[in-house]
Amino acid sequence: MNPCSTLPGPLSDLLTARREDIARRWEAKAGRGRGNGLLGRNEQASRSLEWVDAVMDLLRLLTAVPEWEEVPGASPRGTRAHPEGADIAAVVREYGLLRDVLFEVLEESGWVLDIAQVRTLNRAVDVCIADAVARHARVREQTLRATEAQMQDILDHAPAAIYVKDELGRYVFVNRAHEDVIGMTRAEVMGRTDLDLYPREMAEVFVVNDRRVLLSGQPLESDERVWWKGEWRIFQSLKFPLLGDGGHARAVCGISSDVTQARGVQRERDEARERLRRIITALPVVLWTTDAEGRVTLVEGRGMRAMGKQPADFLGRDLREMYPTHPHLRETTRRALSGESFSTELELDGAWFMVYASPEVDATGRVVSVSGVSLDITERRRAEEVLRQSEMRYRLATQATRDVIYDWELATGHIEWSELAARQFRLPRDAPEMDIDWWTRSIHPEDRERVGQEMERIITSGDRQWHDEYRFRRGDGSWAVIEDRGHVVRDDTGTALRMVGAMHDVTERRAAEEEARRRAEFEQLLIGIVGHDLRNPLSAITMASTTLLRREYLDERQRKVIDRILSSAERATRMLRDVLDFTQARLGGGIPMQPQPLDLHELTRQVLDEVRLAHPERSLEFEFSGDGAGVWDPDRLAQVLTNLVNNALSYSPSECPVLVRTHGTHDAVTLSVHNMGVPIPAELLPRLFEPMKRAERRDPKEGRGLGLGLFIVKHIVDAHGGRLRVRSDEKEGTLFVVRLPRRLMVQALGMPGARGLDPWP
Repeated sequence: MNPCSTLPGPLSDLLTARREDIARRWEAKAGRGRGNGLLGRNEQASRSLEWVDAVMDLLRLLTAVPEWEEVPGASPRGTRAHPEGADIAAVVREYGLLRDVLFEVLEESGWVLDIAQVRTLNRAVDVCIADAVARHARVREQTLRATEAQMQDILDHAPAAIYVKDELGRYVFVNRAHEDVIGMTRAEVMGRTDLDLYPREMAEVFVVNDRRVLLSGQPLESDERVWWKGEWRIFQSLKFPLLGDGGHARAVCGISSDVTQARGVQRERDEARERLRRIITALPVVLWTTDAEGRVTLVEGRGMRAMGKQPADFLGRDLREMYPTHPHLRETTRRALSGESFSTELELDGAWFMVYASPEVDATGRVVSVSGVSLDITERRRAEEVLRQSEMRYRLATQATRDVIYDWELATGHIEWSELAARQFRLPRDAPEMDIDWWTRSIHPEDRERVGQEMERIITSGDRQWHDEYRFRRGDGSWAVIEDRGHVVRDDTGTALRMVGAMHDVTERRAAEEEARRRAEFEQLLIGIVGHDLRNPLSAITMASTTLLRREYLDERQRKVIDRILSSAERATRMLRDVLDFTQARLGGGIPMQPQPLDLHELTRQVLDEVRLAHPERSLEFEFSGDGAGVWDPDRLAQVLTNLVNNALSYSPSECPVLVRTHGTHDAVTLSVHNMGVPIPAELLPRLFEPMKRAERRDPKEGRGLGLGLFIVKHIVDAHGGRLRVRSDEKEGTLFVVRLPRRLMVQALGMPGARGLDPWP
């Protein structure tokens, strides 16, 4: 084919004649590389012809009207809209392939194009490309605007406030909800910052949160307080970065929802949950659930303390594995997993629980979980055991004691008796019911009214203790003397409900006391007679001996005999006085006192002078200090002094002096008698002041008394309300100390009890 310098016809005609060949070549050149452009992957050749014809039409237009100018935004004649959604890059590439095919066809046809024709042909293809690009831009802009409008509409209908701020904190987007919160239109907000729109304290919180998102590039969720509609509201804000070129945060997008009410509900729910938790943790219960396999999924409650366990010790574990040797637990678990609801008592780790189990089943009846409550009943079980032991001890005690225990229900008159009652009262097997009427009939007629009135008074007066003694008829007709003690049980209002008491048979004791009383009366009468009959002859002997000693013609031997007679008479007089005092004290009447003011210093001096006359060979030392005045019985204190000093002389070496001291203090006067010598045996000290108790004398040849001296001393000191102490050892000797209050106390004038020996301080 030879090139032609002139056209055989218009250029458009030649290309139009080869349109099908051009289309085929274009399809072939695009090949598998065609994309989402003019030539879709499945486009037919006929579709390609349409695009070739469009270029030919534009080529004719440009050939006919070379001065034609393209109007921006208007499609030139001969151009066609590219497929919707076509890839503009693919369209441009395919137009370029079409240009190449056109030049190839012209070259094969021998067509030599001049500059104007080349320009015309290129311009035709370029116009098509420009039109495709313009169309694509318009469609894209329309789509973007539609999408933005749709998105704006969606965001405006969102209940949450949505907004976007740039790096400087300026608002670039807000939705309608944000306008409602801030009370401004979108136009008033755009381009302004939080510091322009909100109080500074509030705005600074927003700025800090925005800055954290921009710097970290990470989302941030927080609660922000906003003053809205006259009150503070809580908004839960989720802020996240909007990334620009290079992946850097260029803006902050935020979504803020008003959660004030939700927070209030949550707070109330949390408070209710906390109250429930405190209640559960305060109660001795355990709340628990297990799955269908018996593994614990929830456990909570103070009851676990009884086992010394924590929730973590149970969660995820099967109790049958934790307590493999517990057969009752295995059976309990089997019942619960089989779908049975029940309650039972169970022991775990030394603690007892009342277990209530309730399985949960699905629509098919299969157990999916088990829920339950376990109440700690350890204390109750212990109390029951204590009660059982107490009842057993009560039964054993009633069997061991001689008392008859009773429990009288006042409303019904029914009386519960201990097992001893029938035997103690000697009742036959067919005895009538032992109710209150039987008890009343069994009381002696002379005692019945008195006992009933006293009991009625105790019950109605509000007192709780009742005590009486009466005669009670036994089943064999004999009479027993009963000492009855009862305790009235009352309710909170004070109403008497029951009387619980014990009846003690004191028949033998009262008979023994009566016999002792008669014997004491006889002894007192006998002692009185003996004392009266002995006192007269002893007085006569003493007076006669004293008269004989006054005579001047007596020789030494006669004087010694008379002195011995006088000494023996005086000793017999003292012994008689001690016997009378002992009898008086033992019979409970106490030693009679006749107190009067006196000076203990002076009384002690007089008594020592009298003792020196009887023991001229012994040394008696006397020291006194302080005020010795007081109110005491002078004769009885002289008796105390005489007994203590004579006791010291009897139990001390003859060469050792006896030291007597009296010392007055603020409210008492102290008397002490000290001597050296063999100490009082330690085993005798606790019983030293009992009658007939005394230590061995230093000289066995000396006369022995009745052993009543210290007994009498103790009773006289007690009668004065005083205290008597004794200390005795090898090194310090023996010391008796009497402490007497300055005035004889009123209670000491009654019936003094013989107190034991006061300990040495």
